[in-house]
Amino acid sequence: MLRRCLRDIGADATDGTVPDDLVIVQVGDLVHKGPDSAGVVAIVDRMLAASPGHWIQLIGNHEAQEGLGGPEFWHESLTDFLRDDLRRWVDTAQARLAVALDTVEYGPVLVTHAGLTRQKWVAIGRPDDPAATAAALNKELAADPGLAFAAGEMLGVKPRLPVGVAWASPRELLQSWDMEPLPFSQVHGHASPRRWESGTWSPGLPRRTTARASTDERKRHSDFSWPGGEHILCVDPDFGNDAAAVPLVPLILNGEVRA
Repeated sequence: MLRRCLRDIGADATDGTVPDDLVIVQVGDLVHKGPDSAGVVAIVDRMLAASPGHWIQLIGNHEAQEGLGGPEFWHESLTDFLRDDLRRWVDTAQARLAVALDTVEYGPVLVTHAGLTRQKWVAIGRPDDPAATAAALNKELAADPGLAFAAGEMLGVKPRLPVGVAWASPRELLQSWDMEPLPFSQVHGHASPRRWESGTWSPGLPRRTTARASTDERKRHSDFSWPGGEHILCVDPDFGNDAAAVPLVPLILNGEVRA
């Protein structure tokens, strides 16, 4: 599925090349999602080596448990070889928690695995733009992985610290900003607020929030708009650990990487 998706946007999973005018931001959960984690990691390692600057790898909660300092929760553990690859990406700054984009469609955008809750934004000092926010989150990962990967309701815990951008549930994310101004737009993966199989919303989402949402059922993308013109977009296709049942469709934006 990953090979097919890359081919469709002009990238080559075999030689690791990416078109000059394209930057791919992969939002995490490379592992445990499907029957071949090793194959996916190998493709990404090739892309990072052959196309530096054209592949930005973000860390998901599934990678985080594999020797990166996140809580262990998944029954499947990777081989030491694959864990070493993930560790190397982080140590060489090839993988990070967050990236900032300047986009034509949504203005300044923060991209993370699970989204930045308002509580986490306040905890890191209320930065007013995505570049400063991404820098603060990535600095936190280097200094205190336990803090960066703090979990919340998806592990059935009430966190002592604000839930991190690898673990926020759709409800935690959207409810935290429900009646508050959104300082900038966000894109995330991790878990979809939309239950694609049933066409319903996840429990606990405020009706006033879902009322301003739009969905693309084919792409499995959801888009929540705020009165100030900002958006929270989710691109998670709800893949499990079996073979994916639907195509993987990227979100295509025009713009450039800021930080």
